[in-house]
Amino acid sequence: MADVTRTAEVDPITTVDLAELGTATGRAVSIFLPTARGGAEVRENPIRAKALMKDADAMLRANGATGEEADQILAPLVALLEDDEYWRYLADGLALYASQGFWRAYRVATEFPEIVHVSDHFAVRPIVPAAVGDGEFLVLAASQNKVRLLEGTAATIRELDLGSIPSSVDDMAGDTQPPPHQQQRFSAGAGAGSGPRSSGGGVVHSHGSGAEVGDVQLEKFLRQIAHGLDATLPPNDRRPVVLAAVGEYHPMLREHLSNGHLVDEVASGNPDARSPGDLHAAAWAMVEPVLRSRAQDDAERFGDAIGAGRSIAGGGSDILHSAREGRVDTLLVTRHRCSADHGPDDLDAAIGHVLDTSGAVVVVDSLPRDVAEGAILRF
Repeated sequence: MADVTRTAEVDPITTVDLAELGTATGRAVSIFLPTARGGAEVRENPIRAKALMKDADAMLRANGATGEEADQILAPLVALLEDDEYWRYLADGLALYASQGFWRAYRVATEFPEIVHVSDHFAVRPIVPAAVGDGEFLVLAASQNKVRLLEGTAATIRELDLGSIPSSVDDMAGDTQPPPHQQQRFSAGAGAGSGPRSSGGGVVHSHGSGAEVGDVQLEKFLRQIAHGLDATLPPNDRRPVVLAAVGEYHPMLREHLSNGHLVDEVASGNPDARSPGDLHAAAWAMVEPVLRSRAQDDAERFGDAIGAGRSIAGGGSDILHSAREGRVDTLLVTRHRCSADHGPDDLDAAIGHVLDTSGAVVVVDSLPRDVAEGAILRF
């Protein structure tokens, strides 16, 4: 898998990360602090973090941890303080998590308050907007010469393994040559240049990649890409998919995709020479309004579920109970509820269990009945 390309100095936070943090139990330390991106204040970042780690040590001991146990829990975070290169490249906030044998550090574009929580589970809510509120999406960059699948957030993008998606037209399963009657028609009318070329009953497609395939083979290529993408994505994947390709590919891909989240707009043109950063900029401009509209639709869907008796309006403990039973289809959390000021509660654990049972977590500005959180139930 390719390295992450950061369009800002932030770390990607996946739903798998949230599920792992939310379902963890045992003595758990959650540390949040604002960080400076540049200037003289950069030197203060590790100093403030060190002071908060000392606070965490004292809180662990006050909650019954032995000195040895507290040292073991905090050891990875203390070691991080010695990584000078890491502290040179920060964003607006830092979230640090540590428990026995487990730790995580996330640089985010959120300015947290300086605060430490020690509990029997992690404070997950403060990083939820960075993971799902700012949205994950996919970019399918496809030409006959090269296919790439990339995963993005508001500030990062990285290339994923293709799985069963063909990497090029030459990588298609089965025979990649046109039928003999098509070969004859194509060769009879082939001329110089790029783009579709008429050939007396067929079209040779060549978009500057050096590959030339007819309509039948192009359709087969795109069908295999679509089926490979469906096989690669997890069940109930709701991430928008942006196609970076020539525009004519879009309707053929949509026809064969069972994933219903292909964005209507296309990042048009041959994507082969476009960097991950370029693809991110083009895709995010298309994805952001889609995600905003989807959040509004989810809030309205929650209102409908209230009327139908298929929801829980407020009450983190009730949502957690249903999440552990696998009953939650969608958990909706308001941005205000994601504040780092308050310590972990049942909603943090509910987030983990919802995602661990293939549910979705959505961040919204407000919800019907002025509740801070709600759930749409499967049954």
